[in-house]
Amino acid sequence: MMELYERIALARKQAGLSQEQLGEKLGVSRQAVSKWESGQTNPDVAYLAEMCRLFGVSSDWLLLGEESALERTPARCPGCQAIVTGLDRFCPNCGRSLAERLEDGTYTLVINHITDPKMVRDRLAQFYREVLQDETYSAVLPDAILRDAEAGVLSSHSVENMLLFPPVILITNASYTTVQRALKLLDHFADLRSYPSDAGSDLEQLSKRSPVDDLSSREEPRREPLSFGAAVGAVILGLIVTVLLLSFL
Repeated sequence: MMELYERIALARKQAGLSQEQLGEKLGVSRQAVSKWESGQTNPDVAYLAEMCRLFGVSSDWLLLGEESALERTPARCPGCQAIVTGLDRFCPNCGRSLAERLEDGTYTLVINHITDPKMVRDRLAQFYREVLQDETYSAVLPDAILRDAEAGVLSSHSVENMLLFPPVILITNASYTTVQRALKLLDHFADLRSYPSDAGSDLEQLSKRSPVDDLSSREEPRREPLSFGAAVGAVILGLIVTVLLLSFL
């Protein structure tokens, strides 16, 4: 079995990096890398974790030499999909805790873009009614939605004003299953982004974090084609603008 220093040298070469290039990526000198690869010194754990990411190998193989781990697909953060290692407690890219499963977390759901406003209004109202009917829910809903629900008038009109200027936070502290339900209802008609609850409480804070890919829209929302009347109107408007421009020439 190879020693640690031999595995570092092998993985570096397989990644197509020189000692100098590896040193630049790690913020150390070429001489430091040379000492690691000759067995004179051992790198700190932080450098080992970063090498696992750079080389695309598991920490089990780099540290322990487990041959079966060499062919294993590198682990990735469940949030931003960056390569992580068994030495990481938090994702180095988005800061997500790696000890927590998606199913165990709570999330903030943001609607980023809308392509079918009527469908989104109707389905979002349905979603809010379903959440409120669940006696065990702990999610936090917008104040306007709660007021209409208490008054017994929750409908698509309740969400109309809220959706005028996306992006908009739809729900916070939502469970995994609650977010999945929202995606199922809205995914084809709007662009949705989910963030861990600890990512922040407002849009500015959330914009600095990566969304959870597995709980966000995977495809461009469906864009409805122009109706015949709208298409004719667009053509007429274009002709009017052209005539006006020509009249000034």
